[in-house]
Amino acid sequence: MKNNQKIPVSILADREVFEYLKEKGDERKTRTEAYCDLLDKSLVGFVSPFLRKKDYVLQPNQCHLTVSDLASEWHWHRATVRSFLSAMEAFGLLTRIQLPKSVVITMTVQSGQAAQPRNAQEQPDFTGQLREVLSDWVIGKTTAAETGTACGQLVSQAMSETADRDTGLCSDTHSNTTSAHSGTLVTEHRETALCCIAHAALQKILHKSRFDDSSPLVDFFRFDLGEEWAAFIESAKDLAGLILDTEASVTDFDMDEDKERFKSLCKPFLSLLAKAQAMVD
Repeated sequence: MKNNQKIPVSILADREVFEYLKEKGDERKTRTEAYCDLLDKSLVGFVSPFLRKKDYVLQPNQCHLTVSDLASEWHWHRATVRSFLSAMEAFGLLTRIQLPKSVVITMTVQSGQAAQPRNAQEQPDFTGQLREVLSDWVIGKTTAAETGTACGQLVSQAMSETADRDTGLCSDTHSNTTSAHSGTLVTEHRETALCCIAHAALQKILHKSRFDDSSPLVDFFRFDLGEEWAAFIESAKDLAGLILDTEASVTDFDMDEDKERFKSLCKPFLSLLAKAQAMVD
């Protein structure tokens, strides 16, 4: 009998079932093995060695780790791990608490009750996923080509999910409205990705400057400005303008000597900025 519609069903299975379904192959884990690994970690309250000092008390069926941990252990790309976790969360098989540089995973372990799929709005933040992918590029862990592929996959996935939601809501009476809404979201996804990449590019430049000598700017503050904070704030604004908007800043100096002095302070300024960024991270 042919049925073109999918019938939603929930299946209850013991832990042993997944052990049986595991496929032993190369070092790269299958999806079933990855799911079983998360089950094992949550049942023993696993905490990544890199997070031992984090003050987070785990509840039953929780584990605390990083995407990098799983990517290394499973021999997957970080973007693949995030996509897998998103899918498992959509199926209602786990929930996530996203922390600044780690994630707490709660596995859905219950009996006699079907797991309900989570609302799409509860999915991990699209911008956050992009920033996490780009962070590896900023610190030199991945190449521009690898990062571009990962960003493209995230954007395509977000667009696909938008299209699927709109298709599910679409009817003959408001199809034009739905199409326009979908087109707007696609544009927003694309612009969000470009914004994140532009921000990451600045972070990468700053990352290179973190070991540069910032002492000339400190000396400028002490001796030239007499440790006047307001004067330094104005100078910092001029330096930022000189770095980010060279054409507009050319006429902002009364003398060529002033302009050249400020140009010589650009690298020390970037060094201070890089140190400030490291404090935020």
